[in-house]
Amino acid sequence: MSTLDDILQLQQPLMEGGIRSVNFFNGRLLTGKDLSREQAARREADARLGLALGSGVAFGLDVARDADLDTASAPVLRISAGLALNRLGQTLRLAADTSVALTRRFDAVATAPCHGGFTNCAPLADGVYVAGAGVYLLSIAPAQSGEGRAPTNGLDPGNVRCNTDANVEALQFRLIALAQPLLAGLNLSAPSLRNELAYRCFGAGVRSDWFAALPTGQARGDDLLESLRELGLGDQEVPLALLYMVGSAQIEFIDMWSVRRTLHHSESVPPGGLVETRRQAVGQAMFRQFQAQLAGIGPPFGGLGAVTARSHFRYLPAVGMVPVAEETDASNAEATRFFAGLSYRGPAFINAARLESLVRESLHYPPIDTQSDEFIWLYRVRENRSTIELGGSAAPPRSYVVFASGHLPYRADAQFDTAHWNYSNYALVP
Repeated sequence: MSTLDDILQLQQPLMEGGIRSVNFFNGRLLTGKDLSREQAARREADARLGLALGSGVAFGLDVARDADLDTASAPVLRISAGLALNRLGQTLRLAADTSVALTRRFDAVATAPCHGGFTNCAPLADGVYVAGAGVYLLSIAPAQSGEGRAPTNGLDPGNVRCNTDANVEALQFRLIALAQPLLAGLNLSAPSLRNELAYRCFGAGVRSDWFAALPTGQARGDDLLESLRELGLGDQEVPLALLYMVGSAQIEFIDMWSVRRTLHHSESVPPGGLVETRRQAVGQAMFRQFQAQLAGIGPPFGGLGAVTARSHFRYLPAVGMVPVAEETDASNAEATRFFAGLSYRGPAFINAARLESLVRESLHYPPIDTQSDEFIWLYRVRENRSTIELGGSAAPPRSYVVFASGHLPYRADAQFDTAHWNYSNYALVP
C-alpha cells in the first residue's frame, strides 16, 4: 500500500521515463557502452518528436512499375524519394528514387551482434523467396548495417571482430502476402476487386451504418491493416501500397492509397475517435484512391467507355471528379454515363470557388454505396465548361463532372453577382 511519502510532490523530479544521457567530464573513462547509451538517448529524443507528429507517409514514397526494368517474370518497382514515420516514432528517409526487385535472390545476412558495443537490428525476414500470384502489402521499415573497419588499440584481441567503423541507419522494403482468410468473400477476377480491397483496408468504420453504434463504435479503424498487425506487420513498418500479382509474378495493379496514410495519430477511445486525425487521413485516402484508380482506367482524352460506377466500384468517396467525353449537345448523355443505374440529379453548374471547400468537407462523410439507391448530386464546374465552349485555347481543358454524396449540402444555387447568367441554376425549392 502506498503511503504519503510515496506520492510525487509538486516540483519533485520524476525520473521514471526520463531520457538518460552520459555526463561527460574531463578524466572520465569512456567505453563503447557509454557511447551506445548516448546514441540511445538521441534516438529516444528523436522518436518522441516522431510520436508527436504521428505515423504515416509525410511526403513522396510513391510506388509504380519501373518502366525500364519491370518484366512479366521479374517485376521491379520504382519508389520515389520521400519520408515516413512509423508507430515507434522513427523517421524513414529514402534519399533518392530507388528501384526494388520483388524477386529476392539472396539470403538476408545479419551481422553478429557485438555485446560490448553497438548492436545491429535483426532482419524482418530471413531466407529466399519469390513473389508469385496473390495480393501483397509493400512496406518500408528501418534497418541497420555496418560499414567499413576502424583501427583498434589491440589491447583486447577478442573485440577485433567488433571494429566496424560506422553503423548505418538504413531502410528495407518488404512484401507481406495477404493470407486467404483476409481475402474471404472477394472475387479476385472481378473488375471491382481493387476498389473492394481498398475499402476492406479503410474498414467498416467509414460507412454510414457505423454511426448507429455511437458512442461505443470504433471510428474508422483500418480493418485489413489491423489484421495484418497481428500477422506479421510490425509497428516499425509503414505500409506503402497494395500489389495484386497474377500468373507467376506479373503485376496486375498497384494501389497506394488503400493502405498509405498521411501523418496521423491512432484512434482514441470512442467517441474521441470522431475528432482524431486518422478520420481525415482515411478520408483523404478514400478520395485519392478513387482518383488514382480512375486515372488508370480512362484514356488520355474522352470518357470511360463502358466503365461505370457499378461495374468497377463497390464504393465511391463522398466527392470525386470523373472525366467525361465532350458533348456537342445538351443531352448530358456522356456526362451521366458513368452513373448509370444510380440515383442522381444534374449535372448543374458550380463555381470553381466552391469546389475546394466541397472536397475538403467531403473527407468527413461516409462513402457512397453503388449497390444502394443512395442519392448523388452531379455538377459541372462553370469555369471548365465555359473555357471549352468559348474555345480559343491551344490546349482546351478536359471535360469532367463532379459527383457528391446526397448527404452533402447542395452547392449549385446561383448567388447574386457570382454566377454567369447562362451558367447559373435556379434555387431548389425546399
